Amino acid sequence: MTIQKILKSSPLPSIEKELLIAHVIHKPREFVIAHPECKIGVYAYLKIKKLFRQNIKGIPLAYLTGHKAFYGLDFFVNKHVLIPRPETELLVELVLKKIKTLKKSHNKIILADIGTGSGCIPISIAKNINKSKYSNYIATDISNKALHVAKKNAKKHNTDITFLHGNLFEPLSKKSEIIHYTSEIILTANLPYITEKQFQDEPSIQHEPKQALVAQDHGLALYKELLEQLHIFLKNNKSNITLYFEIDPTQTDTLSSHIKKVFPNTKIKTYKDLCGRDRTIEIIIINSKQNK
Repeated sequence: MTIQKILKSSPLPSIEKELLIAHVIHKPREFVIAHPECKIGVYAYLKIKKLFRQNIKGIPLAYLTGHKAFYGLDFFVNKHVLIPRPETELLVELVLKKIKTLKKSHNKIILADIGTGSGCIPISIAKNINKSKYSNYIATDISNKALHVAKKNAKKHNTDITFLHGNLFEPLSKKSEIIHYTSEIILTANLPYITEKQFQDEPSIQHEPKQALVAQDHGLALYKELLEQLHIFLKNNKSNITLYFEIDPTQTDTLSSHIKKVFPNTKIKTYKDLCGRDRTIEIIIINSKQNK
């Protein structure tokens, strides 16, 4: 069976078929496009047809191939982690800009990624900083299976990140180097932020881990819990913290209002994604204890 005949045998979009064939025969997609006459063996053909059927049933391409590109890097993904989205790259860009401004006056920065999943956020940041000696990288997740994926990606990209198991910020709040830290912490979080209804109404995401997508309280339960954890932490810590949260565009006002209740003097700024929708909230918490 030739590649051309296999491509014609399925109603899937061409790009999906080409990528799945390329995955099975261990060639780039360009090879599949350029060599339609190439013959595929029986075993490879049967594997391709199985992947076609799974993709038709809604299983995402990234899970079938085990790969997803994010911020110019290739990440291993499986059913235990959320598939990295292009809109999350905005969060990485904002952190990189922030770190550049801080390095002018700080010798050390701690970067903490909460709910790290595949590890794509801290790994992408670490790979794009020339002098990583200025930063310590820590990432947490409540799922041990997700942490296994993140550790695999960190090793693949040769990045030195400490991974901690636990609920949101709690694992960090117990570490002595964090408790007594007095400089800048940059904290990123792409936590579950969609509602149960949004999840049920969108078939395209229903093969991804629900616990990585859905949160109670109109999608804001985990962000509110994280803010409360930080509020308690800062009662006995002198660090300044800058937070970057990825959100649903409908949550801007509600979440901003809650942030102001927890941290009345904080600075809040919202950034839009490429579609012009609110996507990332920046929260700058200046700790008054630093001046005491």
